Amino acid sequence: MVVAIFSLVGFECATAFGEEARNPLQTIPRAVIWSLLLTGVFFVFVTYTETLGFTGYKTTLDKIDAPLNVLSDMMNVGWLKAPISAGAMLSFFSLALSCMNSGARILYPMGRLGVFHRAIGNSHDENETPHVAVTVMAVLIFLSPMVLTMVFKLEILDAFNDAGTFGAFGFLGAYFLIALAAPGYLKRKGILRGRDVVLSAAAVLLLLVPAVGSVYPVPSWPVNIFPYIFMGYLLIGMGWFMRLRRRTGFTEQVRETVYVDHAPSAGAAIPLKRARSRVTAA
Repeated sequence: MVVAIFSLVGFECATAFGEEARNPLQTIPRAVIWSLLLTGVFFVFVTYTETLGFTGYKTTLDKIDAPLNVLSDMMNVGWLKAPISAGAMLSFFSLALSCMNSGARILYPMGRLGVFHRAIGNSHDENETPHVAVTVMAVLIFLSPMVLTMVFKLEILDAFNDAGTFGAFGFLGAYFLIALAAPGYLKRKGILRGRDVVLSAAAVLLLLVPAVGSVYPVPSWPVNIFPYIFMGYLLIGMGWFMRLRRRTGFTEQVRETVYVDHAPSAGAAIPLKRARSRVTAA
């Protein structure tokens, strides 16, 4: 279930471009919903197709690393293996790019707020892009598979699956906390409706399925320790944030940054460089 969640979280990339989207309160939800629907339908179709194709095969589908290549041989179209493998490599590359872009746009405001080094919050003088944050993410993305394959001696697909599984806990944790916080936020705004509470409760219940499944039944090593590593990682982050809250003006700076970046401005987003200068002036 956790791996399945990871396979779908590409739609989350749309939410990382809030500062740069036109009409973000309309554009981003529309992008998230449509990308989730399209990929969901595609995954269901491919799953049923592969399951049907492997009917009666000696090895079960979950034990095969490259099912489409095997299926090509079974259907006597082995020449498809090369373009399928090329498509998989391009897909992995695009996944790395999406993680780099979305991760950089999370690091960027954290650098501006002093959570990380201030240099991470710098934008390019000419292009107004978060070039330092992008570079940091590119280095981290490069080092992750290198460490897993060269230091821990994992196979390529094992490294991908382990990294993806651990990464999915971050999405699950964020979704779970947002589902809990949403009713309270809407109530403070005075716009809470009964269906909002129902949707939040349904989201919490559905998110409990992969959360419980990640610890029971106990997965194999090293996936069985991932939930506890993530909890430790989360506690460290919460402790760091609580320490920052004691810093004079930090909470007010966060609120001012959110206001400046997301205040209505004739339907257009505020460029990164201009937003940063406005926050500094404030």
